[in-house]
Amino acid sequence: MSHACGEYEELSRRQFVQASMLTGLSASILASSPAWLPRVSFAKEPSGPTLDVVVSIYLRGGIDGLSVVVPFTDPGYATPSVRPNLRVAAPDDTSVPVGRRALAIGNSTIASGSSVYDFGLHPALAALLPAYQDGKLLLAHATGLVGTNKSHFDAQRWMENGQPASNTLFTGWLGRHLAGKAPVNASSAIRAIGVADGLQRTLAGSPKALPIPNLQNNPGAVPLLNNIAAVSATNSNGYGLTGTSSTSAARRANIGAMYTGTTEPLAQSAADTLATITRLNQIGAAGYTPAGGAVYPETALGRTMRTSAALIEANNNANYNQFVEAIAIDVGGWDTHAGQYSFNNTTGVFTGSMVTNMTALAEALNAFYRDLIVSRGRSVTVVITSEFGRRVGENGTTGTDHGFGNVMMVLGSAVLGGRVLTNWTGLPTGSSPTNFDVPVTMDIRHLLAEMIDRRLGNAGSLGAIFPGFTPVYRNIFA
Repeated sequence: MSHACGEYEELSRRQFVQASMLTGLSASILASSPAWLPRVSFAKEPSGPTLDVVVSIYLRGGIDGLSVVVPFTDPGYATPSVRPNLRVAAPDDTSVPVGRRALAIGNSTIASGSSVYDFGLHPALAALLPAYQDGKLLLAHATGLVGTNKSHFDAQRWMENGQPASNTLFTGWLGRHLAGKAPVNASSAIRAIGVADGLQRTLAGSPKALPIPNLQNNPGAVPLLNNIAAVSATNSNGYGLTGTSSTSAARRANIGAMYTGTTEPLAQSAADTLATITRLNQIGAAGYTPAGGAVYPETALGRTMRTSAALIEANNNANYNQFVEAIAIDVGGWDTHAGQYSFNNTTGVFTGSMVTNMTALAEALNAFYRDLIVSRGRSVTVVITSEFGRRVGENGTTGTDHGFGNVMMVLGSAVLGGRVLTNWTGLPTGSSPTNFDVPVTMDIRHLLAEMIDRRLGNAGSLGAIFPGFTPVYRNIFA
């Protein structure tokens, strides 16, 4: 049973149609392109390698940031009546069971005016502790875009655009970065992958960007990446040409010949698409063994992160001659208006849909961190965002309604983490906490701009990536 609001469910149904329209091609080309053709556009000439591969994880639905990074000493949160079922107690609060206490984290005491606030992690996020304690995970609180509203449709669109209240900007912040930066490898068949039915708005406008649905699907034996192998009798969800394998090669050749001599950019798009399918199938057939004993959870996100790690690791394999520079991943299920979670006195732990989702998120990130960053030493930055946070007060159905300020996470090899970064001003207090919001005191574009400059080497495009915005760096990268 879904506990999400009607707008979120309707948006989820429409996302494939909307996302499929977001490409770097012109409207006329879009109208004339065949329905099967993923939208792949041009890349510029190479200018040397980028520093990091970007993995953008979008938590669709509006995650409750107050449950993720808990301000357990803030009176606006700590008062028991504010969140009778959802409140997570202080790490040293012996009046409640251990399982109801926040996880203590270092560098999480924030002074604001005459007040001091302390923060901790929800116990369901225990798997994030290694990266945080290693100083590679940053938790930014009370973040978002100033000037947005509480509509999923608007907030998601503006967050992915990187421009609040814009009705004329149709490309995404990450897509504009890639469009303004020469490729690491000009002969690579693909630069960006969107794990979704259609290309996410975040990547819209990117050269050589391809949507791949069900990247997480892994019907074969681990660690084989059968999810991107050709469709066969045993794999109905692969990324390839459907139909009998006996005619696959001939049909592929015919499709290629069909677009030979076609007016650009359609011919190049078709050629790049076929090359990408071939390249991904080669990578998938090779299999992938995580390094350092990392174990990806057998969840949709866990399998997606393992496959993403394999694609990033393939960047270093000359046999593939490709370089994926960005991967965008959607994770749904965060619109928790009801049944968010509750504490089970019998088992001594929190249970509920959000707890399940948080655990899956933390375990997948931990495996990715241990595999690619700790063991392989790859240059990667993972950015985790959501469209908005939730209200301060718990509603009458053990859930929370749409709010504003939220948590943003940044995980990476060069991240100066192990701390909570926030301009926390304190939560509102009073008799109507379900009407109170977490204010947005830090625009996420400050952090994204710093990443694009210092980790992606594209400071010259910041004016186009975030029009009319002047970033102030927070020194979150080495």
